[in-house]
Amino acid sequence: MCKNISIESFPRIHITLIGMNNDGYRINGGIGFSIANPTIKIFFDTSIEIKINDERENKLTNNESNKLKYLLEKIKHENNLKFGISCKIESVAFPHYGLGSGTIIYLSCVEALFLINNISYEKEKIVNLSKRGGTSGIGINTYFNGGFIFDVGIKRGNDSLIPDSIAERKGKLPLILKEIILPDWKIGICIPNFIKNKTEDEEKDFFNQSCPIDKSYILDILYESLYGITSSIIEKDYNVFCESINKIQKTRWKYLERNLYGKELFDLENMIYKSGADCVGMSSLGPTLFFFGDDIDKIINNLLNNNDIECFSTKLNNQSRKIVYA
Repeated sequence: MCKNISIESFPRIHITLIGMNNDGYRINGGIGFSIANPTIKIFFDTSIEIKINDERENKLTNNESNKLKYLLEKIKHENNLKFGISCKIESVAFPHYGLGSGTIIYLSCVEALFLINNISYEKEKIVNLSKRGGTSGIGINTYFNGGFIFDVGIKRGNDSLIPDSIAERKGKLPLILKEIILPDWKIGICIPNFIKNKTEDEEKDFFNQSCPIDKSYILDILYESLYGITSSIIEKDYNVFCESINKIQKTRWKYLERNLYGKELFDLENMIYKSGADCVGMSSLGPTLFFFGDDIDKIINNLLNNNDIECFSTKLNNQSRKIVYA
C-alpha cells in the first residue's frame, strides 16, 4: 500500500470540435494540445472514506464535488479496493474555463485510487472508469502523453451530441488519428474575469440548442484541422498554424461557441490582435482565449494595462502528468 502521493497535471487547449452533425459516419472528434501552465496539483492520502477538498479560489460546486465523490465510491466498491482517498486540489486553473481541469481532476482521482491500493492498471481502464472523454479525446490523451492530439470521435450510433462532462459512452472512446510532439513555441493565455463562465447545465443547454449543425459546415472545420493545424505542427510552420487558428474561429461550430459570450469576447479578441498577436483562439467553450505572437510578454503587458483579465505566458507541453510518491 502507498500511503500518500501527489499528481501534477498539465492543462490542455481544445482548439475545436469537428463532427457536430448527426448524419455522418462519426460524431465529435477534435484537435487540441497540452500547455505547461497552470498545472493542477492534487495531494492524495490514504483514507477509509472518499474525501474531496478543493482549495482553489474557484472551486467545484457542491453538486460537482458530490458527483465526483459518488463515482469514486462506486469504483472503490466495484473493484473491491480496500482503501479510499482523501484528496486536496491545488491550482489557479478555474473549472469550466476551457482548460480541461475537470477531466484532469477525474483522471487523477481515479488513478490515485489504484495507486494508493497498489493495484496495477492500464491507461484505458482509468479513462473508462473516469467517465471522461466521451466527447473529446484531447484531455484524456494529453493527461497521459502531453503533445498534440487529433481524434475522429466515435462511430455514429444512438449517442447524443453532448458535453464531455456528461457524455457517458459506455466504453466507447474517441479514435486517435494522430499524436504529435509539439514544437517549442510560447503561447499566451488570457482569462477574462469580466466574462462569466458557463456552468455544466449551461453547457448542456448550449449543446441541446446548437446541435446538430449541417454536414456541409464540417468540411471547413476538417480542412483547417488537417491541412492547416495538424500539418503545420508536423512541419513546425508557424505562419500556416496561425492562419489556420484564425480561420477556425470563423467556422460554424466555433462561431457558435464564441457567440455565447458575444461582444465582450469579440472586443477582447480585437484588443489582443491590436496588441501584436498573430492569432487568437478560444479554448473549448471558453471563455479562456489563447494567442501566439512574436513577443508574447509585450502583448501581455499591453493587455494587463487596460483590462480586468488574467494573462500569462507559457509553453507548449510534451510531458505526461507527474506522479510523486511521498
